[in-house]
Amino acid sequence: MNGDYSKLRQEQRGEHEQRLTPQEQTATESREFKTVEELLRYDSEENPLPAEVGERLSSSIGSEAKPVQPWYKNLLGG
Repeated sequence: MNGDYSKLRQEQRGEHEQRLTPQEQTATESREFKTVEELLRYDSEENPLPAEVGERLSSSIGSEAKPVQPWYKNLLGG
């Protein structure tokens, strides 16, 4: 019975791979990254930020209070 299940899975996998376009087949290949930063850059290029999230982030940052300048920068004009 277990052999029938694995045979069915192989057939389904083969049918799925046949339906993939060449572009989709290359997209399913694995990639290796040297650093976490490289992974994050790749991910941000592949998955753009939704406009709604960007707007919420901008409004959230805009509503934060600006940091107070230290007293010596006010005195020295910095």
